[in-house]
Amino acid sequence: MSDREAGPAPAVASPPAAPRVAFVVSHTHWDREWYQTHGEFRVDMDRAFRAVFDDLETGGLDHFVLDGQAILLEDYLAARPEESDRIRELVSSGRLAVGPWYILPDEFLVSGEATVRNLLHGHRAAAELGGVQKVGYMPDSFGHVAQIPQILQGAGIDSFIYTRGDGDEVDRLGWEYRWQAPDGSEVLAINQVRGYCNAGGLGMHEIWHAHTPREVDPAHAVQQVSAIFDAYGERANCGIALLNNGCDHFPPPRDRDRILSELREAFPDTEFRTGGFGDYLDAIRNAPSSLETFRGERLGGRLHHILSGVWSTRIYLKQENERAQVLLSEVVEPLAALSRFLHGAEYPAGQIDTCWRELLQNHPHDSICGCSTDEVHREMETRFESVIRSGEQLVRRNLKDLTPTFGSRAEDDRETVLCVANALPFARTEVIRRLVVQQPPAADVSRLVLFDGEGRPVPCRIESVRRVERFWGIDYRVELDGERQASRFGVYEDRFGPRILRPESEKDTADTFLSLEFVADLPALGHARFVLAEADDIESEEPDPVRVEGNALDNGLCRVTLHPDGSFDLLDRTAGREYRSLNVLEDTEDVGDEYDFSRAARSTTITSRGLEGTVRTVREGGWSAILSARFEMDLPEAATPDRQERSDARRSCPVEVRVELRTGSSLVRVETRFDNRVDDHRLRALFPTGVLADHVWSDGHFLVNRRPLPDPRAGKDWVQPPAGTYPQQEYSLVEDGDGGLAVLNRGLPEIEARAEDDGNVELALTLLRGVGWLSRDDFESRRYSNAGPTLFTPEAQCPGPRIFHYAVLPFRGAFRDAAVRSCSRRYRVEPVTVQGVLAGSTAGGRSLLRQESGRVTITAIKKHGRRDTLVVRLYNPFPETVEETLTTDAAIVGAWKTDLLEERETKLPTRRHALELTIEAHRIVTVEIEFEAS
Repeated sequence: MSDREAGPAPAVASPPAAPRVAFVVSHTHWDREWYQTHGEFRVDMDRAFRAVFDDLETGGLDHFVLDGQAILLEDYLAARPEESDRIRELVSSGRLAVGPWYILPDEFLVSGEATVRNLLHGHRAAAELGGVQKVGYMPDSFGHVAQIPQILQGAGIDSFIYTRGDGDEVDRLGWEYRWQAPDGSEVLAINQVRGYCNAGGLGMHEIWHAHTPREVDPAHAVQQVSAIFDAYGERANCGIALLNNGCDHFPPPRDRDRILSELREAFPDTEFRTGGFGDYLDAIRNAPSSLETFRGERLGGRLHHILSGVWSTRIYLKQENERAQVLLSEVVEPLAALSRFLHGAEYPAGQIDTCWRELLQNHPHDSICGCSTDEVHREMETRFESVIRSGEQLVRRNLKDLTPTFGSRAEDDRETVLCVANALPFARTEVIRRLVVQQPPAADVSRLVLFDGEGRPVPCRIESVRRVERFWGIDYRVELDGERQASRFGVYEDRFGPRILRPESEKDTADTFLSLEFVADLPALGHARFVLAEADDIESEEPDPVRVEGNALDNGLCRVTLHPDGSFDLLDRTAGREYRSLNVLEDTEDVGDEYDFSRAARSTTITSRGLEGTVRTVREGGWSAILSARFEMDLPEAATPDRQERSDARRSCPVEVRVELRTGSSLVRVETRFDNRVDDHRLRALFPTGVLADHVWSDGHFLVNRRPLPDPRAGKDWVQPPAGTYPQQEYSLVEDGDGGLAVLNRGLPEIEARAEDDGNVELALTLLRGVGWLSRDDFESRRYSNAGPTLFTPEAQCPGPRIFHYAVLPFRGAFRDAAVRSCSRRYRVEPVTVQGVLAGSTAGGRSLLRQESGRVTITAIKKHGRRDTLVVRLYNPFPETVEETLTTDAAIVGAWKTDLLEERETKLPTRRHALELTIEAHRIVTVEIEFEAS
């Protein structure tokens, strides 16, 4: 989508001082879905693209940029496969520029690893079509992460062309400058003056009707270009202008030569050239100039809307995206690699790639941002569901490779076998909860003992026993604490779907289900085997259970006291700190749209503080305990028709807050359930940290961002002033050197850090933002201007029951030494448990990969795209060089450092079972490891 800053050009009496050279780059910006669905835009694409390809072949155009995303040609060829040879000829000849991305993403709402996969799949798709445009073209992303220069350089790209994100530093930098990543990687950055549509519809009086064939007015083209040259002004560093001839969903007009002739006559001191972005960049590099350098992320709204409200629009999309990303990159791929390189199983590369491509189709900026029509986002939900279901099935297949008897049953087997897999590259001890089928059914439950792979007893509790009728011995779908788990048995496992359960059956075809809770020691990226069998007089050392004392949970490390209004107090004994009134809910009206939050002129904020409710115990007696608070928030039904305040009419919205504490951990898990029965509002959870600080740390893309607290005086004259909120990935935190508080999340990417009256920092985590319009132009936070078409989107109100998962982690000392990241990963990536029989099962205990220091962060463990080798991607989050050793129980025969496209760069020294790495400050490193053939 495009801002309207590049709209009708003002008339000028005489041309301003002109640049030496002006490059006219013909292009289109093609949102696959936005105010229309993908299917509707695909129909429009057919005619528009054919016209471009005809012009490229007949000479009407010498070069055309297809928006930097390779998926567009996949879409086109899906309907016109007979044109594949034609497309390859245009691409390979350099006339049609494709890639380097697969799709044009929103950077802040997808993971860093997803950004790398976007480049990887984009390069593959473009290469198959004839060649890759090696230009970092990101015309419309709503801001840019600080590591983009390093990511681009990792793919062999040394340039970056963009529109949004500049703050006041633009006056110092100018339009062309050097953008440097935290590790020192650098790209040539080009700000598209007046946006990527600055010369769109060149010669047309109404740019947004350029889809309709009409006569062009060369004199108007002169006025348009005059306005662009004037905008370059004193910020021009090289005397070379970029004219983007094209815009959203339409190509340039077909009378380009006549327009160019008029422009050359009107601007005799300017050399007008046509070509691609590569030609323009070459001219910039060869121009005599001294460019300034910038370091940091691009989140400013000085010149263009940054549209920060999208970080919380349609929050359900962000939650599903988080679930899918974590599943693919942190569970499916590592477990598939484990199966391949330690157990010799086939790696399902094609299935995994298919999942990634489908997930990436939900990552374009107008898609994952939630700023499209309801129909578009319904289609996105279907894609997410497809990716998640496929990914879960791949996990089951991987686990069957680890434990061949997974899913089997033997009537004479005397033991129940569990395989627990850890997909993370470090050992962990976790509380596991699992429903299992008792083997044999007649066993004495009181005599059952759980043993590990070495025959040692394991702390285990049998919480409940139930009988469930078996249908054909095919499939069980069972519930444990509201989370569906699947246990598959019988020879028809792969041929039939789930069947309905009949609980409490006493028939011979019924099975006995046991609800287990046990404490498991798990190897790094490996699996452990546990056997449940009858035994007598077995004693084991057990950790202390979590105590439930009225409305408080206590595990010795910390104490959590839950109040009826859903807030809780946290005593951290490790650091000697107490945090009070955490998780108060705050609800404020939102009269903005899908792009931006905005308060009403007469704003009203309602909190849950002090509301009456009830606290009850959900789980107790073991190594995890849960308390629940239930209450209701009485909220205004909606904004008033004039959108100046909240309505007098109110509705009651039921709320349940559950807090969980586990043995041996200071992490407080929170699940908030909110039945959204009102419109036009934002719901947040507040965390007063009691920490005095002037900045907040937020997890980001291969980096933990240090950001200042918002300055209410900043950006008053910007096109869009700062909103005060920030994007985040896994967590945000504040600290004072002696300790601090981190708020972790699952798919809740918006947070605000604000100073209270005493100077201490309060974190505000957005849970939900409900609005009813794609775009409006009648609110203050975006200067009363539209960001898209004014379309009604009632489903963006996010009505109905909603569930939010987040957690609070107190820590002692500096956060860099407090293992916040590893705790976050354990919170997001639970171990996976399956059941089998003893005969033929593997004992486990071996690790494919272990990181010894734990100081670096590993983001990818996967098989190479072409070779039978392991690819590991990791980064150093610290501002100094660190050492890391990767160890493995497989035998290493070779290792290489690669770029982000998995191409080998340098050979690395190795030991038989270890690889030692030196990683410079903030550096992203990808290594390829070859193992000895088994």
